Amino acid sequence: MKKSIYYIVCLLFASNVFGQEIKTLSLKEAMALAEQNSKQLQLDSLKIQSLDFKKKHTQNAMLPILGLTTSYTRLSDNIDPFTISIPGMGSFEIKTNFPNQYGNRATIQQPIFQGLKNWNTMKAIDQQKSAAGMDREKNLQDNKMNVVQGYYSLYKLQQAKILLDSNIAQTQVRVNDITKFKNAGLMLNNDVMRAELQKTNLLVTKADVESTIDIMSYNMCILLGINTNTKIQVEKPEMINNTTSDMASMVSSSIQNRAEIKAQTYRDKAANYAVKASRSAYMPTINAVGNGVYSNPNQRVFPMEAKFKGTWDVGVSLSWNIMQLYTARAIVGDAKNQKAQLQKATESIKEGISMEVNANNEALKVAQLKIDLAEKAIEQAKENKRILDNRFEAQVALLSDVLEADQLLLQAQTNLLNAQADAAIASYKLERSINGIK
Repeated sequence: MKKSIYYIVCLLFASNVFGQEIKTLSLKEAMALAEQNSKQLQLDSLKIQSLDFKKKHTQNAMLPILGLTTSYTRLSDNIDPFTISIPGMGSFEIKTNFPNQYGNRATIQQPIFQGLKNWNTMKAIDQQKSAAGMDREKNLQDNKMNVVQGYYSLYKLQQAKILLDSNIAQTQVRVNDITKFKNAGLMLNNDVMRAELQKTNLLVTKADVESTIDIMSYNMCILLGINTNTKIQVEKPEMINNTTSDMASMVSSSIQNRAEIKAQTYRDKAANYAVKASRSAYMPTINAVGNGVYSNPNQRVFPMEAKFKGTWDVGVSLSWNIMQLYTARAIVGDAKNQKAQLQKATESIKEGISMEVNANNEALKVAQLKIDLAEKAIEQAKENKRILDNRFEAQVALLSDVLEADQLLLQAQTNLLNAQADAAIASYKLERSINGIK
């Protein structure tokens, strides 16, 4: 029975291990996958397509209206005909009773002038489409930044796990050495317990790190649109030293290149066309109208007969709601108000970009400084550990000092990993805020 349970456990473990694909991804590959599978970017593309349909709808309003009408009516037959006399020509009987009335009419109406409303509306839609394209570019940059942050957060965790594994192995060696000293009567049992406690604490930390790695890896799989059973392995970040003290040039470059500002520029142009389109309410509308009639009897034919006869007419109609000279002020005023709101929003975005560039530049400076400090700290921690290890072997140092030296070295190594990853993230943030991540 025990042997059967053992085989089942081994089978489950093997299926779990082999069911997980380990995938090593570069940052560029991760960005490409995220762009390909991003639901937000797909939604942005649909929004752009929606504006194409909206423009087509506006174009259709400029096409002629063609209508067909056919009817049949049965009238009462209790109307007697009457006779008229024309001197020199005699008398004529006028038949007025046509019980069966057949009517067929074809109508065409072509808009000639509508205050240029549709033309300006189409121009506004073109600008809105360009703005939507810039919104997609902005979301693409945000998507790339999300990948960068997730990628290097995963890097920090994976490297921290490697450090912990190394420290756990070293701690186990120390536990073995202290146990030998205790057996020789040179150490107390409490010293062994302290060393084992440090190892236990490292194991607890490792368990937390592994759990967080699983969570981050799962989230990255969702972001990249790949199987959530995939275990992602990331690469070491490349350091880019692009800090500068010339804030004015960075802000100027950012305002020129940011998709948000370009989108606002297109929206401002669209608002101008919207104001022009709203002013069409002041104008009359002119339409060309044509009708073709094929009826039995035809009312325009005299004398009327119970026969199908065709007639036609063409004309031009002008319609002008004079009251709109007053009521349209609200429409135009609302369009102008929307444009004013847009301009203030653009100013606010520019201010936010300026603060963002400055903050990201300072964050990169600090991250690079932390790398230098962490490297020095590692050198100091290694030397401190070497000295205490030698003194401990000579029985002139306390075990607590030696264990503390191990912790200080681990902390310094962890700080360096975090500083390297944070510097990479800060570098990409600055790149995104100025010219965009390529």
